Amino acid sequence: MQTQFKKFHILVGILVVLLALAACGAPVPTPVPPTAIPPQPTLAPTAVPPTAIPAQPTLAPTLAPTAVPTQTPPVEFTLTDAAGRSVTLKGIPTRIVSLAPSNTEIVCALGACDKLVGVDQFSDFPALVKTLPKLSDGFNPNYEQVIAAKPDLVLVASISSPDVVKKFDELKIPTLMIGAVNSSFESVKQDIQLVGKAIGAELQAAQVTADMDKKLAELETKLAAAKTKPRVFWELDATDPAKPFTPGPGTFVHEIIVLAGGENIAGNAASPYIQMNAEEIIKANPEVIILSDAAYGVAPESVGKRPGWDVIDAVKKNKVFPIDDNLVSRPGPRVVEGLEAAAKLIHPELFTP
Repeated sequence: MQTQFKKFHILVGILVVLLALAACGAPVPTPVPPTAIPPQPTLAPTAVPPTAIPAQPTLAPTLAPTAVPTQTPPVEFTLTDAAGRSVTLKGIPTRIVSLAPSNTEIVCALGACDKLVGVDQFSDFPALVKTLPKLSDGFNPNYEQVIAAKPDLVLVASISSPDVVKKFDELKIPTLMIGAVNSSFESVKQDIQLVGKAIGAELQAAQVTADMDKKLAELETKLAAAKTKPRVFWELDATDPAKPFTPGPGTFVHEIIVLAGGENIAGNAASPYIQMNAEEIIKANPEVIILSDAAYGVAPESVGKRPGWDVIDAVKKNKVFPIDDNLVSRPGPRVVEGLEAAAKLIHPELFTP
């Protein structure tokens, strides 16, 4: 009886719906007895209801605002250059102009050749700097070209005119003067350390100077075995062969002669660089003559052809030698090579196999 009542109740409900549809003008479907409705399959449960909006893909964490890296402002630092000037740099330089061959060699020795954007016309070592723009004739920078290179550091030498430094100061381009007026092995090492601090290569500078110290110690040990101290005339410039220039006390070359186990015949001169009369040189009778000006066309065999020079011991014994002036005139990392080159000319017996 209860089951029949339920069926009757269902039929009444269906009739009510059909009557409503008819009232709205909708076609009335043929009623299907409840027993004719096939059983519906049970739907598998899903995590997303059919009417729900499909889940959106999760954005990668890198797109989140908090994941954007913040820029660290450059840290300013101040250095004191060889002229005693205080120079402030706004972070580690990435674009460097070098206006002296010695400074160029220092930068490259510290592994920063790729930061150079311009050099002077005499910078030729290492070979790759030969392709860089030449922004100075060695003494007079082309300021327009330097500005166009957009450097954040300019390196000049101690021989540069004060006006050059003043001009760069006016242009608001940080400029460091590198090199003592009278260089020594110690001052060269200080120059390397200063450049290292300026370009963020302090560890490399420490390694370069340590290697120099090691080589100097090895040469000192070798030269300690020398039994003689040959008299040396070192020619810098013989434009006037009757009165050539030579280095006196207080010069880097004088230090090289002494460390290499020689005696500079101009060691008692009154000034660092002097012109010696040919008569003075002949009287001093040097046993070794070293030509720094060989690169400018002065051949060893031409020395003996100068009036009166044929009586000099160095000429008679064929001990007139050229030397690579770049090794001894540029206060940079290769100066130890210059010392070794000079020592081999003054004391060849100590370097024979």
